[in-house]
Amino acid sequence: MDKDLIEWKSNAWKDPVAGPIYQGRVTDQRGTNGLKNRIELDLCQTYVIGPEVLDVGVGSGRASLPLARAGMRVTGVDSSVAMLDQARQQAGDTQIELQEGDLADLKFSDGRFDSVMSINVLVHFPHWREVLAEWARVVREGGRIVFDVHSQDHHDAASAARKLPPAADSGDFSDFELRVRVADLVELADRLGLSIVAVVPYNGGNANAWLGGSKADSPQFGRLLSWLPGDKRLFEFALFLEQQFLARLTSRATGRFMVVLDKRADPDANLSWLERDQALNRLLEGNLDLPGLAALDPAIDAHWRDTLNAHLDWPRNRVSLYRVLSAWNEFPGHLQLDSFLDPGMVTRMEAWRAQDEIDQITTQTLRDMAALPALSALLCHKGVPLVSSLEYDLTSSMLVQYFQVIR
Repeated sequence: MDKDLIEWKSNAWKDPVAGPIYQGRVTDQRGTNGLKNRIELDLCQTYVIGPEVLDVGVGSGRASLPLARAGMRVTGVDSSVAMLDQARQQAGDTQIELQEGDLADLKFSDGRFDSVMSINVLVHFPHWREVLAEWARVVREGGRIVFDVHSQDHHDAASAARKLPPAADSGDFSDFELRVRVADLVELADRLGLSIVAVVPYNGGNANAWLGGSKADSPQFGRLLSWLPGDKRLFEFALFLEQQFLARLTSRATGRFMVVLDKRADPDANLSWLERDQALNRLLEGNLDLPGLAALDPAIDAHWRDTLNAHLDWPRNRVSLYRVLSAWNEFPGHLQLDSFLDPGMVTRMEAWRAQDEIDQITTQTLRDMAALPALSALLCHKGVPLVSSLEYDLTSSMLVQYFQVIR
C-alpha cells in the first residue's frame, strides 16, 4: 500500500502542465494564500543556515530562490522535470543548481550540505522516517534540517475534546496527508542523532479542528479573510497572531507545524524540549492566562499585550478576533480574556457574545414553537403554512418584548 502511494505521489506532478499550474497556485494571493506563503518563507529565512543548501522537492523554487538571491548556494531536487523547468524559468539569472531526484534517495555525498529544507513535500508521503534518515545523511555535523508536516497531536486533542468520530479512510491516495506526533519526532531524532531546535505551529489558512462549528467556521469568516490581500492592517494582525501567538504554542494548537532539527546528538535536550512542550499543553488545558504563558515564554510580556491591543483599533481585526475566540465556548472562564485584552475590549467582546446568545435563543425558540402541532395548525391558511412568513415579525417581538434589547 505504502509503495503504491509513494509512487502515485511521486508521479502526481510529472505532467508537463504541472509546472505552470503549481506556479499559479503558489503565487495566488487570494484569501489566506499570501499569509501562508509569507509565514513559510519567513520560517525558511529564519532557520535555514548556509552557505550550502539543498531544497528537496524544490517545485518552482518558491522557498529556495529567495535564499539563492540572498547569497546562499542552493541545489534543488525534484522528481518532476516539469517542476524543474518551472524553477529554471522563475530563477532567471539567479544561480541555482537543479536536478531530478528522489526525496528518499539523494545522489549526494555524506555531509554535503549545511541545510536541507523541504516545504510542503513530506506531508504527501508515509515513509517519513526513512526520508528523514536520508536527509540527515547529506547534512554536515552541526547542520540543519527544516520541513513542515501535519500534526497528529492536533487531530488527537481536538477529536477527543470535541468527541469527534474517527475519520474514515477513503482509500483515495489524493486524500492522504502525513500526520506526525511530536513524541514520535523526538524518538526518531534521538535515534538519528538529531536535536530539536524548534517546532513551530502555524495555521496559514489550513483547516483547524478547534474552530469547527464556531463563528470562525462560516462563510462570513471566509469573506472576512478574503480581505487579507487588500487590507494591510488585517494582514498584519493575522501575521501577528500566527508568528507571535500560535507559533509559541504546541503541536496541538494547529493542524500544521514546521520542524527545525540540528544534526547534533543531544537526547537530554530533546527530553527537556518535550517536557516543556507537555507543560505548555497542560497550561492550555486549564485556565489560560497571560502570566501562565509568560512563565513558559518570556516574550509574551507587557509589550506583547500592548501590541495585541493596538491591532484591535482596526474594526476588522476586532471582528476576526471575536470569531476566533468563539471557539472557546467558555471564555472568559477557560480563557482568561481580561489578562490579554484591555478592559474596554473585554466589555465589547462580552457584549457581542451576549448578543449572539440572545439571537441563538430567539431563533431556537421560534423553531420550537413552529414545530408545535397546535401552533402549526393555527398558523396555516388553506393548507399554506404561514410560520416562515411571520418569522421576522416574531423575532422582532421577542427581542423587544421579552429580551428588551431593541427599543
